[in-house]
This record gives sequence, C-alpha cells and structure tokens, in this order.
Amino acid sequence: MNATLKMNAFDIDSDSNSFEPIRRKMQRPEPRRRPQGGFQNRRRKHHTWGVGASARLADLRAFAGAVVMMLVAMASSASADGFTAFDWNKVRDSGNANAASGFGAVSTNFVISSYETTNSQYAYFLNNSEAGRQNQYGVYNTLMNPAVSGTSTFGNLNSGIVQTFNASTQTYSYTVVAGMENRPANFMDWFSAARFVNWYANGAKSTSSTETGSYTLVSGSTHITSGPIVSRNAGARVFLPSANEWTKAAYYSGATASYKLYPTNSNNSPTGTINTNVATTPNVTQPNTANFAQQFVANVSGVTTDIGTYTNTTSTYGAFDMLGNVTEMTDTSNASGSFLPFGGGFSSLSLSRWTSNYVPLASDYRAGTTFNQNLGFRVAAVPEPGNMVAAALGVGALIAVHMVKRRKPALARVAA
Repeated sequence: MNATLKMNAFDIDSDSNSFEPIRRKMQRPEPRRRPQGGFQNRRRKHHTWGVGASARLADLRAFAGAVVMMLVAMASSASADGFTAFDWNKVRDSGNANAASGFGAVSTNFVISSYETTNSQYAYFLNNSEAGRQNQYGVYNTLMNPAVSGTSTFGNLNSGIVQTFNASTQTYSYTVVAGMENRPANFMDWFSAARFVNWYANGAKSTSSTETGSYTLVSGSTHITSGPIVSRNAGARVFLPSANEWTKAAYYSGATASYKLYPTNSNNSPTGTINTNVATTPNVTQPNTANFAQQFVANVSGVTTDIGTYTNTTSTYGAFDMLGNVTEMTDTSNASGSFLPFGGGFSSLSLSRWTSNYVPLASDYRAGTTFNQNLGFRVAAVPEPGNMVAAALGVGALIAVHMVKRRKPALARVAA
C-alpha cells in the first residue's frame, strides 16, 4: 500500500474499491489548518444554535432561563390562590356598536368574572390585607354580621361575614357564616370594592396595596373613602367593569352582532323565581330564570342565592346572575361622581330597568358611599395568554433567533 493509500486508509475498505458510508465519514473529525498554523477539528454546526462553545453555553443559559420563567409564571398563577380564583369568561367581538341604551360599545376584548364576588373571596381579602386587619377605610361594614343586620327585617339572612378583634395582636380577623360562603358579598360601598380590586390586581397577598393600582385611592396622606368615585387608571389590568363592558358582557351577541333584550341570553321576559326566607324552592334549572322579585309577596323578603344557582341561565358570554341576586357596581360615573349600577337584585321589581334598551335616569346613579344587602360587584380584566402559551412563545422566539444566526454563516459560504 503506497503512502497515499496509507494516509486515506480510513476512507477505503479492504477491497480497495468502496468508500465508507458518508454518514460514518462525517462523524469523524477532519483536520483544518488554522490561519496561524497548526490544526483544529472541523465540527458540524447545524446541530447547534450558536457558533462555538461560548455561543452554545449562552444558548444553554438562555434556554434554562426561559424554562425557569415558565415555571415561575406557573407557580405565581397558582400561588395567588389560597384566595379562591375567579373563573373568567372571554368577551370578544371588539369594536361593536352601542345598544339602544347608549352603552355597550367596547374597542378591545376583555374578560369578566363568571360570578359575583362571594363572601369567601371578600373575607379572604379582609384577612389578607392591611386595610382588613387594621379595620381601615370602611372595608368592613358591621352589617355584614348577621347579629347586627338582624335588627332590620330579614337583613340577617343576607349577611355573611363576622369580624373578631384579637387584643393580643391588636388586629381583626374575619370568618364566613356557615352556609354563606358562596353567596355574593354585600354591604360594602364602591370605595371598598375598588380597594378589593387594587389588592387583587397587586397580587392578592397580605402585603398587596389596597390604595394604588387600578384606582388611586390615596392623595398624599389622605385616603379617599367618600366623595366622587375614582377613575380607572390607565393600564389597569383588573377593574370593576365599566357600564359599556358590563352591558356588552350581559347582552351582546357576537353571532348576530346585536343585543339580547335581557341579560339571560333571551329576548323573552325571564321568570322571577324569588328565593325567600320561607320554605320555597325556586325552579333554578329552567333557562331564562333569575333571583328577582317578579311577584313580590307582602311581608316576605327575598334573599341572595349561591352564585351560579340558576344553572341554565347565563348572559350571552356565559356569566351567571347578571340579572338578579345582587345589583352590581361599575366604575362609570356621572358628572357628580356617582356610579351606575346594573343587573337588579333579589328585591328588584321592575324588569324594564334591566333591559338593553333602558336609558338610565339621573336617579339610577348611586353615591360611592351607598351600601345595602342588595348591592355587590363582580370584576373584569384585560385578558392575558396562558402561562404555558407565553413560555412556549418565548422559547420559540429564542429558537428562531438562533436559527437565523446559524443560517448566516451557511449563506456566507454559499455566496463565496
């Protein structure tokens, strides 16, 4: 075998007539002369993102960072809920027109909670906020305690949260009355509902602020608890729905680009199957029914029901109890700073006020300090992609960047 054959013996088999499979050859290092002299191994690049060991190390770190961010995002979404999480309904079809009432046009998609805020959720807020622990800014109303509200007729049947003072810690704690856990929270005013929203938007933690965030409720050293309601801050992610948002979520049908007459996804008059303090069982499984006093009975007062009790009646976007149970606050105000409520409550008598055609009167607005057993709230928010989706997009973008980096040297070689 001559010298030439000896140098390339790894390319020729024992018969001196066939080459090794190209796959085996490409797996071997091939010498390449450096410009300065000496040899280095030529390595295949198309299985790596970057170019060289340093780039690959950077790639590994970036990928690991993306995975860590995904896990942190997943953990944070779960950790917000020792607090009972909101179920959200997507309200799409942005750019819709107003209803006959003059409300309902919304330029962006959003989400709205499927249910009214419950006693359990509000009590958790009280126990896990400085405002609640210190009993500040009126976030707890003593009428939430049935022992206090019981001084008025049937009032104690709609109260669900008891406050206790701990002398050793000089703080307050709160418990939910048995059987009232899933009833809508009531007896708070607009400023207390806005503080709940701030706290939730800031993470729903014991250190989360109630005074800033979606609504600025402090000015210098003054905490705002009365007067005109406060406008939603730009960039707010969670909020009380506006009159437009509430109207759209309650009545608008994207399929027909029109409004239903009632917030029960129907143009037919709903049936009021009032839940009373006596032994009555409302027919809650029928569609187009709700907890409102269609036929008010003398000396009998209605009461709230658990959220979602009317299992086959929802709004056009799937939200429960947008008619009846409790009247719901919005963050839309008139010139005097009073807010506009929607939906009617268990004691509401007139359906005409709760249709998509009804144009609100000045008398329909409520002062921000108004509270009663028939008034509560639900929340709305800016939709965000799921954490897994966001993480996948981030990792995908990282891969795309490095695919471009990898392709540039190859194109340069072709051009040469």
